[in-house]
Formats: sequence, C-alpha cells, structure tokens
Amino acid sequence: MTAPILVVGAGTTGLTMACELSRHGVPVRIIDKLASINPHCRATTRHARTLEIFYDLGIVEEILAQGNKVLGTSQFANGERFMHSSAAELEGPYPFTLMLEQCKTEAALEALLRTLGVEVERQTELIAISERPESIAATICGPDGAERVVETPWLIGCDGAHSRIRHLNHIHFPGEEDPHQYLIADILMETAFEHDEMYSFLTDQGIVFFFPLPNQRWLVVADVPADHDGTKEQPTLQEVQTIITQRARDSVRISDPRWLSYFRINYRAARHYRHNRIFLAGDASHIHSLIGGQGMNTGIQDAYNLAWKLALVSHGRAPFGLLDSYEKERRPVAEDVVKTTRILTERLEAFSNLSSQQRQRLYIDVVVPPEVAKRLARHNEQLDLNYSKSPICCQQEASHFGKTRFSSGPRPGEEALDAAPLLRDQHPITLFELLRGTKHTLLLFPGAYHTANSWHRLSELAKSVQSTAADGLINIFFVAVEPASVPPNPHLSGRVILDPERSLHYRYGAESECLYLIRPDGYIGYRSEPATASAFHDYTGRIFLS
Repeated sequence: MTAPILVVGAGTTGLTMACELSRHGVPVRIIDKLASINPHCRATTRHARTLEIFYDLGIVEEILAQGNKVLGTSQFANGERFMHSSAAELEGPYPFTLMLEQCKTEAALEALLRTLGVEVERQTELIAISERPESIAATICGPDGAERVVETPWLIGCDGAHSRIRHLNHIHFPGEEDPHQYLIADILMETAFEHDEMYSFLTDQGIVFFFPLPNQRWLVVADVPADHDGTKEQPTLQEVQTIITQRARDSVRISDPRWLSYFRINYRAARHYRHNRIFLAGDASHIHSLIGGQGMNTGIQDAYNLAWKLALVSHGRAPFGLLDSYEKERRPVAEDVVKTTRILTERLEAFSNLSSQQRQRLYIDVVVPPEVAKRLARHNEQLDLNYSKSPICCQQEASHFGKTRFSSGPRPGEEALDAAPLLRDQHPITLFELLRGTKHTLLLFPGAYHTANSWHRLSELAKSVQSTAADGLINIFFVAVEPASVPPNPHLSGRVILDPERSLHYRYGAESECLYLIRPDGYIGYRSEPATASAFHDYTGRIFLS
C-alpha cells in the first residue's frame, strides 16, 4: 500500500516513531488529540542510550544545549548521607544523565519531523478501528468535529497509559496500583544543593526526591502523608515547602511553581504488543514507577526498535515475520523495568517502617563495589540492553566451523560499542559516526595477523552481497590497522576504515578474520569468525526479501 502508516499520539514515543519511519522513507501520518505540546515538564530524564539515538537522529546537540547534565546521585537517611554514585562510572560519548523538560524534547522531535515533510495533525482523535485483510480502517475526528475514515497499512498506538487503541483491541493491561499517593512540583529553590546532582531523602515522615532541571529549576517528588486531604486537585506551594522542611533541609526555600500535581504509580505491562497490523509502544504498552527515569527512554527505544523493521516490511524488503521480533525483544525489557522499579520504589516507601537492623541492611546493600556500581550505572542508563534471545540475533552456527572463537566483543543482541580514533579517507571518525543512518552496517576484519587470502575472501563476500536480497540495505566497510596492509583493489575504494591504535579490533575481539553485522538500531544482528559468505547469506536470507 502507498497509504501512510498512522501513528496515534505525538508524545516522545510517537514523534520518534514518526521521525524514524520518515527517515526510512515510509509515508507516515501522526495525530494527537491535544491542541499543542503539553507545557509541563513531565518526564525529565534523558539517559545515555537515548542521547545516542538522538545523535543518530541529528538532534543531540540541540538537546544537550538545552539540558542540564547530572554527574552524580546522593542518598540520605534521616539527614545523613549514606550513598553517593558518580557518572564517572559510565563509558561512552555521554557519561552523564541529562535533565530536560519533556515539552522541549517533544519540540525538538516535532521540528525534526517537520523538516522530513510531516506535520502533526492536532486536535485529532482516533474514534474507531475496523480490521481488513491487508489494512486498517481508522475512524478519526478532526478539529472541525467531522469524522473521517482513513485506510492505513499499519496502526501504531503511542497514545499513553489510557491508550484508546489498546482498549479498542481489548488488549489486557494487567498490573497493580501503588497504594501511596505522590506529589510533583516544578519550582525554583534557594538551596545549597549542587545543580549537577540528584538527591533523595529517606525519613521517618516519608521520602522526597530532588531532580535538577535547566535554568536553576528543580523537580521535587514526594509521597504525601496518609492523612492529607484527598479531595484537593493539586498540592499547594506551602504543602511542598512543609514536606521539604521536614524531610530534607529547613534552609531550602521554594518559589515560582510552574506545575503542581498529585499522581499515583501503576505497574502494568500489556499482554501483547501487536495484534495483526496494530502495534503498541511506550506508555500504551508499559507503565511503572518514575524511579530511575526509565519510562520515556524505554518508549523511545520501543520506537527505534520497531521503525526499521516496519520500514523494511513496508518496502517489501523483509518478510512479515521480522515484525514478530519487536515484542520478543522489547517486552522483556519492559518487564525488567516494571519489576526493578517496583522493587526499588517499595524498598524506599518501606523505610519509615524498618527497624534499625533492617535500615542498616539497606545501607549495606546500597553501597556496592566499584565494578558492581559500574554495571548498575550502565543498566540504569539502558546501555546494557540485550536481545540475545531474539530470533534475529545469532552468530555462526557450530555446524559450519565448530565452536566460535571470539574471545571478546559485543555478542549478538548486544549494543555495538563505539571506538575511536578511526580514519576514513584520512579523516578522523568514530564508529558511531560510521553507523549513523538507516542501513545495516557490515564490518569486515581481516584480523590483526591477516594474510592475502583473508582480504580476498572478504572482498569476494562484499561483492556477493550485491547479488542477494541485502543489496542496497547494507553499508560495507573493511577494517585495517595500517594503510600498508591494504591490498590494491578497486572494490575497496572508500570502504577502508583504518584503526591505527587497534581500538576497534580490541573492543570487537577481532584478533583473526571475522565480521559483524550491525542493525540500524545499533545492535549486533550477526557475527562470524571466520567470515564465511555462505553462513552470512543464510542469515541475511532470513532477514531480507529479494
């Protein structure tokens, strides 16, 4: 079909989805019931993995210029600090958490979408859907109040926790509501707090969190006393001030509230992410505690994962079965986020009821060795996501050459690791720069101790790609240590990447001849040692159609 894919919901997930589909050359239409972007700060945490995605989209510099970098976290118990973590534990191009109001992130994504020739259709709602064998008939209501039926090959629900698409499809959203009520406040603060730190205070009266926003503002989140007036629509500034004074420091003074609200936490995950030609993503498929700031980041990665697969299928370059990998890869991630944030939240909520011995145990459990802290930091920044159980992530089967010999390097399903310094046509480049775009990337390593036969085999493999279903879908590069090792071959022109300090070889365990195929979303789809054309084409034959 030439009709556009319909995305419902223009939050960060829906906008990312529309941008990615458009970048992949797929016609897309996006609607949202709001008249404009919600002006409140809402989700404010941008993790390192999300910044890597924004780099690929070309908006990371704009996001960084507006945001506030957070380099550490401090936790206090009844006024005494018992834990401090640092972003120095992170590796990669973005070793920090970035705080930025959701409305500004949405504005950057919407501006990008506009440059791609797509406008958000606002004050437009989805009313009903009817499934057909090869399309979806969606009834939408625009700002004029008139209802229209539009036909779309695929319908994507990015319409939040109360998703109409999920309800219309009777997709179960099981889970539970946390019994505690919380308040949230976007305010100015007179405080001695460092503005590049996040703070949490556990007390006998309850908990309170402080997240530093741009322009010296703070986002404050706290559970409210059990005896508070539940009939009020929103907290007062004085209520927030009282909680801060009781639980944190009496020297803190607050003013200029931009947003004051109550909310409750729910822990839920949709039973299924897909129903025939209908998909769910973001809060429409999973909601959980705001601890760790995982929600918006997880939704953006949902979109980044699905878009390239849907684009290949829409262009007729991949089988429908490729779309089954979306739920198989992303649902376990959401389940882990729901489970982990619930454990952490309930542990903090229980603090006031813990005995002194239990509190001591809590302090001991939170303070961990440096290597454990590093792993936890990577997990929180979503840098360790693993699709190793995905049906489309694998390495050369034992039946070809026995047991694979990789001693290190990212395994199939893991994120590709950045490496520098590299050279392309004598110009410095990083691996992440090389991966930018909408295609797969094939890295061919002759190996640190290569022979002329290695170069010949890899060159023949690269040429053979042009006669397969993968033609035009893969960028191919040969990785060498020094120019003198590259044989004269016109087929190598413009495709040789020099790795003078062996950083790429080291990070990818490329001691001998091997290959890595990296997906458009930056994860390893396939690797093989040695590099064999038959095994490689067996794999790509399952992913691509002629």
